[in-house]
Amino acid sequence: MHITDFRQIYPTDTLVLPGGKSFPYRYYKNPQAKATIALLTGGLGLSDLFYPHFDRLTKEFSVLTFDYPICFADNKELAHAVAELLHHLGEKVWLVGQSLGGVVAQIIAARHPEVVAGLVLSNTCSLSGDMSPSAHAHLMNMIKSQKKFKKLLSILPLSTVKQSIKRVVMNQKTDGLTPQEQVVMEELCGIMMELLTKEYERHMIDLLIDTQNHLGMTKENFSPWDNRVLLMLSADDSTFTQDCKDALIAVMPTPTAITNLTGGHLALLFRLEEHIQCITAYVSERV
Repeated sequence: MHITDFRQIYPTDTLVLPGGKSFPYRYYKNPQAKATIALLTGGLGLSDLFYPHFDRLTKEFSVLTFDYPICFADNKELAHAVAELLHHLGEKVWLVGQSLGGVVAQIIAARHPEVVAGLVLSNTCSLSGDMSPSAHAHLMNMIKSQKKFKKLLSILPLSTVKQSIKRVVMNQKTDGLTPQEQVVMEELCGIMMELLTKEYERHMIDLLIDTQNHLGMTKENFSPWDNRVLLMLSADDSTFTQDCKDALIAVMPTPTAITNLTGGHLALLFRLEEHIQCITAYVSERV
């Protein structure tokens, strides 16, 4: 399916929240489904990057996804808006988060457990209060680099910013990808080039920087999802260190951790079939 067809088959809708802010989203209600998946995209914040996953998951589940609207300035406000959206839809969802989306998923779960059925976290990090000093230092260095990048945004042309991001994506470790998976990489980069704006990129950097305000989570924060946490941690993901991955595993209650996946940090996007099978099997066994 091409992205143009996807947008026609699964159109967006918009919820106006009680405070007057608008929350655009894309939602498919599968009448036969026993569970609903909410796809939370990573640092670019563009939910259309998940369009192949959305379409494939509708065969078994109801599916929801959305960008992170600029009007929700930080993760606390975003999490509250997501909870309001889920209450409006009458849904309790499995949060499937990639990278920053995995961090957003943890914040939503900790702040609004009533709307979360389980967690599927791919190549992300922990907000644990017990992470090792090296894991904490790695996270702080990432935040520091994003602050520098935000300053550069004010002087760099948008085309240069997009090309830089594309290079980072295409330089991800992708050993073993099939020709079809390479085509997916190119197509997803094309979506990014089409949709990304400077204003939205600044917003996404702000959300990443704000994650430091949510550090200190404990196992108790995630106790409602005992044996309902799937961690997909690619062996060749170099964005987060092993200490960061260990901290994530340690803070979750009896998680299932899959660590033999390959495809680099963005494996969830590029290794479509492998990840869809993992997600579908794990969630279906628990509904």
